[in-house]
Amino acid sequence: MDKIKILYLVSTLKKCGPINILYGIIAGLDRSKFDIYILCLSEEGKDSAVERFKALPLKIYHLNNSRLLGLFKNKRAVQKMVDKLDIDLSHSHGIRADHINSRLKNVIRLNTIHNFPAEDYTLRYGKAKGMLMEIIHKRAIVKLDHPLACSKAISDKFNSIYGIATGFIQNGIDTNRFFPDKKLKHPLKVELGLPPDKRIFIVSSALTRLKNPQIILEAFNQIRDSRVHLLFLGSGELLEPLASKNKNGAVDFKGKVHNVSDYLKASDYFVSASLTEGLPNSVLEALGTGLPALLSNIPSHIEIVGHSYPYLFDPLDAADLHRKMEQVLDHDNRQLISAMERKINSEFSAGAMSEKYASLYLDHANKNALKL
Repeated sequence: MDKIKILYLVSTLKKCGPINILYGIIAGLDRSKFDIYILCLSEEGKDSAVERFKALPLKIYHLNNSRLLGLFKNKRAVQKMVDKLDIDLSHSHGIRADHINSRLKNVIRLNTIHNFPAEDYTLRYGKAKGMLMEIIHKRAIVKLDHPLACSKAISDKFNSIYGIATGFIQNGIDTNRFFPDKKLKHPLKVELGLPPDKRIFIVSSALTRLKNPQIILEAFNQIRDSRVHLLFLGSGELLEPLASKNKNGAVDFKGKVHNVSDYLKASDYFVSASLTEGLPNSVLEALGTGLPALLSNIPSHIEIVGHSYPYLFDPLDAADLHRKMEQVLDHDNRQLISAMERKINSEFSAGAMSEKYASLYLDHANKNALKL
């Protein structure tokens, strides 16, 4: 059988959750069965993962068009590449790539849906712009041959709220990078400039309204135990306002870092108060590293840990989160940690995710061959 040619469409390879997922998918594919191409619509910025992708056996192309120019040129350029390379499957990630993918011809069109537009875009961009983006993205997704959500929670929302049927393949993380190592905890605290004698709550996410970091600060500031520390990793519009109001030794804002796994291994507890998610890599990474995670009780978090997980909280109730913080400090969490680590390794690894995508690609390519 000839190799299946897959073209991945993205805006850029900027370092972020969806691009990490893309890397995990591609890295696990059998090159005896697949030829891989990546097409980026725009020029790479400074915070790009392009060099990491270049280490894989694949080809990367850039159109380098601005967003405005791309409205007129990108679709034609992508179609030309699909035809020239004789692409079998086009797999898009993100609203811009999905929009172009939905208009392509002579190719099987798939995507990965990383968010629920009605929630995500409004919180990120405001009501007017968010609603427009939601409409555009919905129209693109419904035209694809196989729209695919990154979680069952997102797939269920598309079906129940939009009336759009999607499949789903759950996100997975690199378990060779994110794993527990108790021997490194104290040395890493020292190396990273963290207080070695304190128990550290870590937040690893963008500091935006969607991620809801204010409630974490409010809950943490109610803890009377002086042996605790709160660490924020990530940037965003709320970084400076929050940092300026919390200038004390118990709270630390590190901004965006590229060694998240080290900070997780140095920490003791993880917190996510997100109002909406696709299937968050940050939570999978924390659980894979062996941290008890305090999680807002949104569907995507519950999909990972289950309804009976003891540290779910109402993301609009600081008192509820404070109670869960006190509980996690008081309880022996070793059994919970082991159970979650096993679950991540078996259900949410990048390897397992890539195998599911490979099966899907082969299934679609074979069905298309039969039609021909």
